[in-house]
Amino acid sequence: MVLVKRAFLRACKNHSTLSYGLIDQILSPLCELHKVDKPANKEALKAFVVEIDGYIRVFDQTLVFIKHTLEDEEYLVYAKTEATPDTIANTGLVTEECQYFKKLLDKIADEGNCCIAWNQTYSDLGIEKPPKKLRMQELLKMWCQMGYFLEAEDNIYLGPRTLVELSFYLRSNHAENIESCKLCSNLVLWDIRCDSCHIQYHRDCIRKFLQKRSDCPSCNELWKTPLRASTDGRRSVTPQP
Repeated sequence: MVLVKRAFLRACKNHSTLSYGLIDQILSPLCELHKVDKPANKEALKAFVVEIDGYIRVFDQTLVFIKHTLEDEEYLVYAKTEATPDTIANTGLVTEECQYFKKLLDKIADEGNCCIAWNQTYSDLGIEKPPKKLRMQELLKMWCQMGYFLEAEDNIYLGPRTLVELSFYLRSNHAENIESCKLCSNLVLWDIRCDSCHIQYHRDCIRKFLQKRSDCPSCNELWKTPLRASTDGRRSVTPQP
């Protein structure tokens, strides 16, 4: 199983952000090749990932599952725990292209809904000599594939890898828009809010909490926000004009 874990970690580094379907495409042939049993279910898979994560944490790396609220989908993310926009390895990129990544990240995080329209990714970035528009399009496509950003309905959002790898940077530099779930301490965006105090939580976190309590963990008022509604309590995801 050690060889499987090493090969799987290499694949995770290459893909950065993996869906369950992609995980299966990678893990199934690896387990067959090395004649070991594949994790039988999601719980076993997560335990398998936790073991790998334990090995690589000492090297300032992590491998974790994160649920992206907008897609209501869970991803496996490989990330560097000490990363900042300036230190993220962008092999082969020139200075202006690295600046573009940071400026784009900040521009999205500066919005109250952490979302900008697709055409806003090419303008008003404050770069003295920005890359050409075609190159910007290529870079944005690459960063979306890596999980740093997410495209949905002609809008650009922070992606699952950014929410893991750049969580400290976002909390430190965009605290007015970026919140942490008070139940799990991970970043929470576009999710459910208490009707009374408007504190935001992950829907799954507050659902588990309310199995034992009936009040908001922040204001102690009776929780009234519907848990099943797909839009109640969630931030608007319409870009600001």
